[in-house]
Amino acid sequence: MNHTIADAGSAPAIQLLTRNAELTTPLRALLLAQGFMLETFETSDRLLGADPSSPALLLVDLDALSDADTLGALGTQAQQCDGQAIPLVCLGSGSDIRSRLAAMRAGAKAYLQMPMELEELTDRLLDLAGTQAASPDRVLVVDDQPVAALFAARVLESAGMLAERVGDALAVLDALDAFVPDLVLMDLHMPGASGIELTRIIREQDRFADLPIVFLSAELDAEQQMAALRVGGDDFLAKPVAPDHLVACVKQRLTRARERARRQDGPDAVDPMTGLASLGRLLGRLGQLIGRGGTEARRRALVVLDLHGDEGALMRLAVAVAESCGASDLAARVGERSLAVLMRREDAASLARACDHLAEELSRAGFAPAPGLAVGIGWCTLANSGGDAVTLMSRAGKAARSARKAGDGLTIGYGCDPVPARTSDQDAVSTAILSERLQLLFEPMVSLTPAPSARYEVSPRLATPDGELLPPVAFMPIAQRSGLAERLDAWLLATGLDAIVACRDAGQPAQLFLYQSLVGAGRDDWVGQVRDEINRRDLFRLRPVIQFQVEEAAADPDLAADRVSRLARLGIPVCLNGVDAGDASERVLASVPATFARLARAIGQSLDPEPLAELVQRLRERRLAVIAGGVDAPETIARLCRAGVDLLQGPFVQPPSAVMDYDFSGVDER
Repeated sequence: MNHTIADAGSAPAIQLLTRNAELTTPLRALLLAQGFMLETFETSDRLLGADPSSPALLLVDLDALSDADTLGALGTQAQQCDGQAIPLVCLGSGSDIRSRLAAMRAGAKAYLQMPMELEELTDRLLDLAGTQAASPDRVLVVDDQPVAALFAARVLESAGMLAERVGDALAVLDALDAFVPDLVLMDLHMPGASGIELTRIIREQDRFADLPIVFLSAELDAEQQMAALRVGGDDFLAKPVAPDHLVACVKQRLTRARERARRQDGPDAVDPMTGLASLGRLLGRLGQLIGRGGTEARRRALVVLDLHGDEGALMRLAVAVAESCGASDLAARVGERSLAVLMRREDAASLARACDHLAEELSRAGFAPAPGLAVGIGWCTLANSGGDAVTLMSRAGKAARSARKAGDGLTIGYGCDPVPARTSDQDAVSTAILSERLQLLFEPMVSLTPAPSARYEVSPRLATPDGELLPPVAFMPIAQRSGLAERLDAWLLATGLDAIVACRDAGQPAQLFLYQSLVGAGRDDWVGQVRDEINRRDLFRLRPVIQFQVEEAAADPDLAADRVSRLARLGIPVCLNGVDAGDASERVLASVPATFARLARAIGQSLDPEPLAELVQRLRERRLAVIAGGVDAPETIARLCRAGVDLLQGPFVQPPSAVMDYDFSGVDER
């Protein structure tokens, strides 16, 4: 039956295909309050045969479809409705990737996973229906060539956008403040300042951290293009560019920016108790900044405030911190009784003074060193982060706890002040492994050609008694000397496979690279144990990649060859880590039938271009996919790309994170 609100007048309509009456009644009321009427259809035939009109949105509940082909027909109808494309949005009750693929192939603008709070669903539908159309997107065109700037502006204006032109590179910051653009279209070569230099300056300011910047230039050098992207550019278009391609690219980047802003400003971005930013929002920002490295990493610090007090004290502390912070500082709640502030100052000395000033302000607010209200303030620069946000948080937190225990009201900087020595002796590491005080971080691996799935290397961290997280290089050798390598291997395998299951169940399958030691793999039943762990989780189609160190394989190449061959028969690929141009690597590669080879970090960063390209070529002749890690600068990326590597990873791609949230789609589109 077709239901229509009779008194909705000329309100724009959203057409909904569903059999869920519990959804339609409250959704109709919420939409009508926002000026939209809701037309509902219980069968796809009725919707396909409806009186042709131009609804603001076509909403399809996938559970109401009779067959998969019907969705394609609805997508076609949406594209041809009155000669104007109508947004198609799908509602799915699960995270099955097949449903998402069907929606994408039908041309759906969005896939919304149900159940969802009705208020949130309404907001999403209003946004997708184009309720912001009265406010056109604003694009700042930065180009010293008047004709080129005018051409780009006219093309964008013909697509309904508002464009402002700037011909003087040194006037860009003033234009940003005056025009407040939603996107910047940036030329690369200009007198006074290059587009790369301007982008660096823009990205240094947190208020422009998420402003999309698209480069438009006649530059054909791949290294220059890569440098433009790595300093913060979102895309690179080569002049001359076709008008439809320019508009499509700009619209795509604007859509992504709005979606990112929606997530950052949504309920998950704010801590409900303190009103400060959430831990997830802070970690995301830290990940962006750590990946850029350079001078900025020495100008920024994470300041952690460790409170000895109750919930009421935490609330008062949050208010005091918010009032004491600068406009560009980001304050967040990061623990049950701890807050953090991301600061940017001119140098390390300025950061130290800012922390001392914060301590003075808190003291005046009643948080002086005293029983019940003691607050410890510790900080760590991003340059001392250890390469990821999680380790940075642990180091700043360790300094804060040390400051609180000292009780003298002084702040402590990790690596700058006498923080108590890290506990890394054999007994402490053994205890941590036996009690499984471990956690996983995930580092994305970007393929330079379209890849079948997301790929991450899994890296464990070990928590010391004082709360610092140690990287593998600090504790794995101790684990082997203590006879705990097998215990660590078993935990890493089981936890890594559980992570693959979680990705699969969330509809976001990923291929994970899991390290295993050849000490543990030496057991006769080891391959059988790996097989059983995979089978128990029903991961027949999502097998992990097992990683071995070349150094370990060189010590016993026969064992390594046997284990890799047996894993291959089970369809489990192997990656050899630490490959270089030496004889040991050559002997291992000649006898071990691996699938991937990860270059030793020093090789990728320091080897001259010609021998680097020769090494990569030899590896590819063995049908190995070549991985380069530790990528920390645009010049490193350029030389690795020219050498022919297949996958890149490192801080400049994205530092290791506790969540797998890298956007692989943007890479594959280039």
